[in-house]
Amino acid sequence: MKHLLLSTVLLFVAGQPAWAETPREAHRATLERADVGGHGIAYLDLGDPADPAVMLLHGIPTSSYLYRDVAPQIAAAGYRVIAPDLLGHGASDRPNDMAAYATDARAVRMFALADMLGIENFALVLHDVGGMTGWAMVGQAPERLSAVVATNTLAGLDGVTPAPLVMQMMAGQVSPTDAFADLDDPAAARDMAQMWMDQGYSGPGTAPAEEVDAYGADLVSASTAYAAFFGMAVPAFMQGGEALTTDLAAYDGPTAIIFGEQDGFFAADIVIADLAAKLGTNAGDITRLPETGHFLQAQAPAAYVAALTDFLNTNLEN
Repeated sequence: MKHLLLSTVLLFVAGQPAWAETPREAHRATLERADVGGHGIAYLDLGDPADPAVMLLHGIPTSSYLYRDVAPQIAAAGYRVIAPDLLGHGASDRPNDMAAYATDARAVRMFALADMLGIENFALVLHDVGGMTGWAMVGQAPERLSAVVATNTLAGLDGVTPAPLVMQMMAGQVSPTDAFADLDDPAAARDMAQMWMDQGYSGPGTAPAEEVDAYGADLVSASTAYAAFFGMAVPAFMQGGEALTTDLAAYDGPTAIIFGEQDGFFAADIVIADLAAKLGTNAGDITRLPETGHFLQAQAPAAYVAALTDFLNTNLEN
């Protein structure tokens, strides 16, 4: 098993600092890869295989890189940590087939990955639109989930301010194909990453350059994959209320919410209340991080790990 590089190395090429590239490449060097249902899935696998398993799902425009700082700490606390790059993201394959990005197919693929790794039961940690995949997993096989943790994700439209480009797609003003047509251009890909990251931090220009660079690099040549993903995700998001309620009702195990309140996408009070009601989360299992935004894994890693491992330690046999 590979181990995550915990420190950032400063390299200089032709007199220019390459620190913005090093963390992403160091992270990618730690990833394993497996063929899951005919698609290559990259994933981080840390910790003792005998320990209770935790699967961390990312959203947009992120990848398992979102968990680069926290995954080793969660593993050190006594857990096996699996953090996949969802199809079309990070170092995983980017097929052109739109059906491959359907929410149910994404959920099936994550269970298949767990099967390949010999993991029967695991805690599921969701972030951003990774929640869509996670809620489908809850509906498909709730008995396999030892716990469910929602971190700046959502279970409905209340309190949500999507990125401007997503709002245009939801309103039918632009097609997903047109929305992502420019991603072959590295500058356009970085601009798109900047848009998403800034809204998750505190406004224009506030996201760290190294994070924008990393996710911008991941978006290059992802136009077909993102168009396919959003082509499936937007209708499901807008019309999936009844199915989502059914999925969540299938699970009666322990749940927690860890939420960065300074989130430009999600109004914390509204979304936390909605999640708590739908998940049946106890008040004592809700952690609010008042100084942290949408990307809490990178913005407040110590607080995030403390909240998550405290909950897991209480609810999982370790």
